[in-house]
Amino acid sequence: MQQVTAVALRLLAIWLLIQLIINLPTLILIFTSVQKYQQREIPITAYVGLIGTFLIVGLAAVFLINKSATSILTRTKSDPENALSKDTQAILFQIAGLYFVVNSLAYLPRSLSFIPSTIDASMSSLMWPIGLLFQLFIGLWLITNTTFWLKLFNKLRGRN
Repeated sequence: MQQVTAVALRLLAIWLLIQLIINLPTLILIFTSVQKYQQREIPITAYVGLIGTFLIVGLAAVFLINKSATSILTRTKSDPENALSKDTQAILFQIAGLYFVVNSLAYLPRSLSFIPSTIDASMSSLMWPIGLLFQLFIGLWLITNTTFWLKLFNKLRGRN
């Protein structure tokens, strides 16, 4: 049970890091809209200070979550009796990959609906299809390359 908690904490840290990177441009766009709304410029030190604080707090949270997962793993013993077999784990990865593929294929046509109406493609209208294509790629990778994911999760559990 402790290994599951440690893996969940590590996945949470990875997810938080990805969200930190993905949401950084959104934070910059929010500053730009506030600047346009107020019709005066926000000082560059405010930009740097707020973005720096955002990054420092986010990276500190990722570090602390990952450190707690490592701490849990060092105190637990691996029990091969209760571990899932490699075939079962591979099937679970393939099921997760199938979910991502089906989910991305279900929304991909809808995300491309802006193409007939405009010739110009802005970055904001392209982000959703790009995210769905990324999800499709990850899903196909989960289905076809389960050995990579098995090795990754064993490393996350502290079993090299």
